[in-house]
Amino acid sequence: MSNLNLLSRWVRWTVGASLAMAGMANAADYPTRPITLVVPFAAGGISDNQSRLIARKLSDALGQPVVVENRPGASGMVGAEYVARAPADGYTLFYGTHGTQAANLALYRNARVDPSRELRGVHSLFRQSAILMTNATSPYRSVADVVKAAKEAPGKLNFASAGQGTQTHLAAARFEQAAGIKLTHVPYKGQSPAMADLLGGSVDMMFDYPETALPQMRAGKLRALAVSAGKRLEVMPDVPTMAESGYPGAALEGWSGIFVPAKTPDDVVARLSSELDKATNAPDVTASMARIGSFPMGLADRKFQAFVESEVPRWRKIVQDSGAQPE
Repeated sequence: MSNLNLLSRWVRWTVGASLAMAGMANAADYPTRPITLVVPFAAGGISDNQSRLIARKLSDALGQPVVVENRPGASGMVGAEYVARAPADGYTLFYGTHGTQAANLALYRNARVDPSRELRGVHSLFRQSAILMTNATSPYRSVADVVKAAKEAPGKLNFASAGQGTQTHLAAARFEQAAGIKLTHVPYKGQSPAMADLLGGSVDMMFDYPETALPQMRAGKLRALAVSAGKRLEVMPDVPTMAESGYPGAALEGWSGIFVPAKTPDDVVARLSSELDKATNAPDVTASMARIGSFPMGLADRKFQAFVESEVPRWRKIVQDSGAQPE
């Protein structure tokens, strides 16, 4: 072998070793500067509120500011692409959900990012269900009342949702399938206008999250008929589950978690995962989340990523069965 070849090999080995050692040192010191947590939805919703709660906990644990940055658009795909293209160094995190990581893959034909593969799961956050609600002046006082009316006049009853393919839409579609009824879908661009029309009596019913529904229920403006969770919620113990109402096939829970670019170093992910595990199980966090019907999932690192990948085909079928049309 020529001296030139030997020199070339030595240079490559030296550079590679130096880069590896630098990476180890950086991971060991991590973090040394502020971290950005990208939320792919508008400020003020359940995702934003959860993220800010977790960001405060992470900031205290890591000794660096964790800044929440809202990047809404395309049902979360804008934020997902932004983080997937960010440096894989642990300084750009992503708040992902069953929607961004799984359901969206069935809703967008020409998506420029596959979040289930280009983003790596760090740690799960919370699972949450939706509540089937009617206006308090509605004649429907139970799931049985809704099913009876829907079978007598297929398509006459309608339901609002925050948009095609959202959990508020898919939960209603699951209910239709489980009960063998036909409802008319009225999609809105977000939860707020949908809720406004439910309160105004323009639509018959809606699935929504406890966080936004509870204040209206306590004010006597909405009536809860059932929850799509596997068990009753502590914050509304008198409201039955869909299974208790006779339709176990209508159960549907969403979930959330923290993600990073796929090539983020293992030890950085491990550090983040460890702190997120503590944060999601902190008594003040679990109590705060329980008040809005959300509960920690407890999946870390590779187990969480495996769970996310297993959810992709499940949510694809849920979307397809709902009749939602890909964009």
